[in-house]
Amino acid sequence: MHNFAVQHKRGFKMRTIIKEIYFAGGCFWGTEHFLRQFDGVTETVVGYANGRISNPSYEQVYTDATGHAECVKVTYDPAIISLATLCRLFFRSIDPLLKDRQGNDIGTRYRTGIYWIEDEDKAVVDGVYEDIQKRYESPFMVEKCRLECFFPAEDYHQDYLVKNPDGYCHLSLAELQFAKTYSRVTKALRSYSNEEKKKVLPRFFKTGKGEYGEGDRFIGVVVPDTRKVAKEFSSVSWDIVEALLESEWHECRLCALLILVEKFQKEPDDTFRFYLDHTKGINNWDLVDLSAPYILGRYLSGSADRSALYMLAGSSNMWEQRIAIVSTLMLIREGQFDDTMKLAEMFLNTKHDLMQKAVGWMLREVGKRDERCLREFLDGHCTVMPRTMLRYAIEKFTPDLRTHYMHFPLN
Repeated sequence: MHNFAVQHKRGFKMRTIIKEIYFAGGCFWGTEHFLRQFDGVTETVVGYANGRISNPSYEQVYTDATGHAECVKVTYDPAIISLATLCRLFFRSIDPLLKDRQGNDIGTRYRTGIYWIEDEDKAVVDGVYEDIQKRYESPFMVEKCRLECFFPAEDYHQDYLVKNPDGYCHLSLAELQFAKTYSRVTKALRSYSNEEKKKVLPRFFKTGKGEYGEGDRFIGVVVPDTRKVAKEFSSVSWDIVEALLESEWHECRLCALLILVEKFQKEPDDTFRFYLDHTKGINNWDLVDLSAPYILGRYLSGSADRSALYMLAGSSNMWEQRIAIVSTLMLIREGQFDDTMKLAEMFLNTKHDLMQKAVGWMLREVGKRDERCLREFLDGHCTVMPRTMLRYAIEKFTPDLRTHYMHFPLN
């Protein structure tokens, strides 16, 4: 069921779709306080879900004889936060391996679950559930099913931890702080949103069906403003960075990566490992280009072990391949060309335009420092190089030299 909020803009009425999802995460006081923090959540109501009797009291539910679970109804604006993100954030507030228990609270009323009311939501919940389950060896104890019934709890339970800041909460201070900080970051980004950029950026980054950025969403924030937010929140926890990298919003993922660039200055080893473990969220060319040289490239410039480059280059994922070649920018600046040339040779048969451009770009950077090195590579490979790659590589040559290489017949 969709609810519609009416907004007025320039004299026109606009309908904003408001949706609902239901989360059982143990004691509903803490779960509500956690979920209500997030930007895009418009209302939370605690209550009792999927039990056998109507309109139960707290005392009845407490006996575990009603079959009800303590639950939070979350009303949210999908134009600001998606169901997938809400589910991912919810999983950060629970131990999904525990059955009928969270923290010190034990009983069937404290079971965990995600309950939907719209059939289209099932696939989203299933997708997040299965993705997170892969990180665990044991099966989850989290229910996921259609909501059968929900009855709001007594008034004194609503917004309990707002009314009673020192009241009982099964969630840790760190978990509650995570929710507040994540919300602060996303709200800070949204404060820089530009309506015109929100329209332009999806076209610029090719988000249409079948395009390389298919499904990516944009808040409408330019890179300098995203950098401001990243610098402001450069000391946030690794959990915050990870959650931002899982966001559907492009600028959230970019902000996470720019935070990592900041963290690298003080924690290079941890940042390097974190970056390699989270490449799934580095899935557009600007995300790669603004992070890979400054984390992976800088780290490897001081290391004899370059195996990470070849692991990424051997991936079937184009973005990981781009991370590998673009990371060598920092090696090039240190006068270290060998890995760039080896990777360029590996990618001679790449079909993707973005990879051809990236390889050509790195070859050009080599040529700016050592033209003979680049020309030796071109003399051996220009007849099999994709034309886009070649054009990018020879861009800084003289017109006569560019013509010389472009006129070689293709093999």
